Amino acid sequence: MPLPSSPAQSVRIASSRGAMRGTSARALLGVCAIGLVAGMYASAADAAGTLSPAQARVQAQQAYEAGLDARARADTQAAALHFEQAALLDPDFAGAWYDYGLALCELGDPVGCRNILSAALEQFGPPPGVATLTPRALRAHAGELRVGVGASTNLSRSTAAEDLTLLLDGVPIVAHLDARYRERGGAYAEAGFTWETRWPMQDISLRMELNARRPFSRELPDFHAGLAEVGIGVAPRSRVGLIALGVDEDYLGAIRSVGAWAEHRFSPQGMALRATLERREPSGQPGWWTTRLLSSLPLGEATVLNAGLEYDFAQEQRAGRAQYRASLDLRQGYTLPQVGRYVPRLVLGAGVLHARDTDPYSPLFGDVRNHRTRWQLSSDLSVNLNRQWRVNLGLYAARQSSAIDLLDYKEATATLSVTYVFQ
Repeated sequence: MPLPSSPAQSVRIASSRGAMRGTSARALLGVCAIGLVAGMYASAADAAGTLSPAQARVQAQQAYEAGLDARARADTQAAALHFEQAALLDPDFAGAWYDYGLALCELGDPVGCRNILSAALEQFGPPPGVATLTPRALRAHAGELRVGVGASTNLSRSTAAEDLTLLLDGVPIVAHLDARYRERGGAYAEAGFTWETRWPMQDISLRMELNARRPFSRELPDFHAGLAEVGIGVAPRSRVGLIALGVDEDYLGAIRSVGAWAEHRFSPQGMALRATLERREPSGQPGWWTTRLLSSLPLGEATVLNAGLEYDFAQEQRAGRAQYRASLDLRQGYTLPQVGRYVPRLVLGAGVLHARDTDPYSPLFGDVRNHRTRWQLSSDLSVNLNRQWRVNLGLYAARQSSAIDLLDYKEATATLSVTYVFQ
């Protein structure tokens, strides 16, 4: 989300007080920045010292362009490294300073972000196109518009069983399950839109996501989902906010949720912990309160382990009355070798979720307290055609086993999509 008006060009702005000099710029980077790679500052500073000013500017431009490419393929870690290197090679390169500061925000270091942006504003003035804004009103935008087609073996995530054994007044009977609620696959078209606006100097963010899926067969359920979230920093690396979510799966049902959250990151780019309290309201049914604790732990430059604990408070009319859930999700990103002028990126994921009810699920299933476990694998291969257009191939497989046959299912899904990136 570059602040300069033309991110593909080298933006060199000097305020009326004069341009930032190399010595003060490197000192400020050493104080404010987070040091993404040990020795980064020394190596870049040494390189700048052995190059002529013209050579340093050329290499800074190359590093900046590499940062823009990395950000376009959603590799923020690599983008921050390249922007940082560009600023070290050419301390008068305003665009590198601004984009480096914004990258720190995205990586979870609002303090470093504000320090870098404050220094850039003082030395260079506001970026082109926002010269009339006060520093506190400085904002940045980013978004994506995605369209695609795919196919799934189980679009409704339903059981493959055709018959179920139920209890009526204690007498077992065999009931035939409606075909609409059994495993059925098919092809579909999908679309998605995400948008985020950030005010980095005030640590305020606003995010919106919309997703829709339309099966080619009208016998299969549509899917629509939307999310809106606003957050504000209340202390260094601590934020609070509000969240709203809605999901509509056609005849399978709909649910909406609103809630509040608080989040703390223990160190720049370190572990983050978020606590959420939500009110969930299924369509045509009584609602309940849900509390959730989520943690995100970076295990390396491109590896993240996410863990979650959830509890649905008791609701007398709900099947199972109350429920506990625990989840683990591991994601690893890889920047693959360049093919021609394209740099593919691969993200692999593996996860497990376990849920357990506190009470019997339903008199129709006797005194069985349902528990279920879902295992899932995913991969996403993306190739940027340029900084605005990206092609993705996503694969997903899941299998859920449950104490109640009705909730067993398995699925395999493949999606090919094209994404336009706003930045």
